[in-house]
Amino acid sequence: MQTIFDSNITKDYEQGRTREWIVTNGLGSYASSTVIGLNTRAYHGLLIASLDPPVRRILFLSKFEERIEAGGREYLLPVNRYPGAIYPQGYTHLEQFRFERYPVFVYRTGNTIIEKSVFMPFEENSTIVTYKVLETDLPIKISVLPIINYRDYHGRTHEDPRWNFTQTLNPKGVEIRAFPGATTLYLQSDIAPYATTGSWYKNFIYEAEAERGLEDREDQYNPGYFSTRLDQGSQFSIIASLLKRETFSPEGLRYREMLRLRSILGRLPQSDPFYLTLANAADTFIVRRKSTNAKTIIAGYHWFADWGRDSMISLPGLTLVTKREEEAKEIIRTFLSYLSEGLIPNIFPESGSIESLEYNSIDAPLWLINSCFRLYSETRAMEFISEVYPKLNEIIRSYAKGTKHGIRLDSDGLIQGADEKLALTWMDAKIDGIPVTPRRGKPVEISSLWYNALRAMEVFASQLKNQGDQDYFGELASKTKESFNAKFWNERKRCLHDVLADDAGDGKICPNQIFSIALPFPVLSEEKWRDTLRTVEAELLTPVGLRTLSPFDPNYKGRCAGNPRERDTSYHQGTVWPWLFGSYVSAYVKTYGPDQKTLSFVQQLYAPFKKRLSEAGLGTISEIYDGDPPHYPRGCISQAWSVAEVLRSYVRDAYQM
Repeated sequence: MQTIFDSNITKDYEQGRTREWIVTNGLGSYASSTVIGLNTRAYHGLLIASLDPPVRRILFLSKFEERIEAGGREYLLPVNRYPGAIYPQGYTHLEQFRFERYPVFVYRTGNTIIEKSVFMPFEENSTIVTYKVLETDLPIKISVLPIINYRDYHGRTHEDPRWNFTQTLNPKGVEIRAFPGATTLYLQSDIAPYATTGSWYKNFIYEAEAERGLEDREDQYNPGYFSTRLDQGSQFSIIASLLKRETFSPEGLRYREMLRLRSILGRLPQSDPFYLTLANAADTFIVRRKSTNAKTIIAGYHWFADWGRDSMISLPGLTLVTKREEEAKEIIRTFLSYLSEGLIPNIFPESGSIESLEYNSIDAPLWLINSCFRLYSETRAMEFISEVYPKLNEIIRSYAKGTKHGIRLDSDGLIQGADEKLALTWMDAKIDGIPVTPRRGKPVEISSLWYNALRAMEVFASQLKNQGDQDYFGELASKTKESFNAKFWNERKRCLHDVLADDAGDGKICPNQIFSIALPFPVLSEEKWRDTLRTVEAELLTPVGLRTLSPFDPNYKGRCAGNPRERDTSYHQGTVWPWLFGSYVSAYVKTYGPDQKTLSFVQQLYAPFKKRLSEAGLGTISEIYDGDPPHYPRGCISQAWSVAEVLRSYVRDAYQM
């Protein structure tokens, strides 16, 4: 699904600055900016490269600034925000912007039309920018000034004499080191010569960071420029890379990537643009981790790495419905290889150090078992299930006897977590180290996942002819279901409590109850499904997902905006999460049956997501939205489980493919 903006958008500063694009390379590296070329975030840049894939992301190249000389006039194409000024205002020359897999900008300067494209080769820390003259009556001169940096992608840079940006010229361009010991950046062109200059650009302003209550100013460095003359139909390219090369073929590298994508997307229905667009977005999250030399899943762009919980929730949508089953197995194996006392890592730290893995998720191992069951259901891959079964069994046995953070099976068959200092569920926001939504006790989705895992293991044990395990899992599951329905049901509100503390329900209306119906093995008694759904629909459902708290709750926050403290306060107290929409659709189809009336109804629910593919992050789905209309997009512009769960439910539930 190609997104095309004409000059009504591209020449409108306010509309252009809020629409963002991202290109990735399968290593966690990326290039990203807005449709008008204005960097509104510290996370924007043309080369943010992972030095220890997919972590240790460093901003090397912020942008290119282009100057066009034609007919005796000079035209400036960049857009920068400085204190009190927007300069230059290159968006006034921008006639069109297109985005499918990579962005294309079309500029008109006088009688000249120039096309600029940005592209990243797969599994290579490089970005290629190509300029092509589509129309001109006279030869033009184009100069391209790289604006470079060398910092962690979370950070900011201010002019520092210790950063000397040493330059070494070569026949195709220049090698640049920000300071002794820094990784070298190679800037090369296929035809344009390079000349050194060297100056700091001061006080770039990042508008999105200012809106988020973060430091919004930065200084960056221009080391020199490329310059060449072009006639109509001619083009030239610049590559920014961590690899040194003698020559490079922009078209060859782009063609190789198109072949890779074609091999992935060619397995899917070509007549469904929404399916293909989300499958294309899904590919951006599947990356290779250097420390394991295996595939993993980036939780979201721009600022997340690979998280255990997010990976296991996302896996069915990113890999199974896109027919990438072998990669699904590889990802599961990777996380199981670090199993510790029944838990999988929830966070691989930015340092890349395996010794500092964080095992702070009560639900990630249970989501992993769910992913294994979905893989089995679609492929009947018993050889793989047999391979991982001992570790899946270890997860169940560890929960049953008790493991880290007070995670244990209570005598009533329900799972509880007792660590008051950690936020063990997906509602994990903290302020000053204290959980904002402390769900100590027995969270509703954890016992739903526990029951689902037991029934899945019962099936696996049956297939493996292990009668002892089969009986054990079945008996535990029956006890869990009986206690769940007796203790979680809120008769007055006709739905489920969110958490049980000392066997008393909290009375909150939250979305986590939806998993009691939506998972492959529903723990909630069927006669309660419709009442539960009605409550969820009445108080939590929005066009872009489920709210995390009822608007009638006194703690409800309708906007997830402001400084970090304000955002963390609202993150799980009203904010809408698109990933929950997938389970709502699954629960709805399960409750009302997959007849034509039901399917026609749920198919219409995807219209808002289709519309928003051309808003915020282009061709993808944001992390969160405000709880209050108009549900403004917030957080990461592209989130793995948002894409994954909308895609999974669209394919498997709404269209029964």
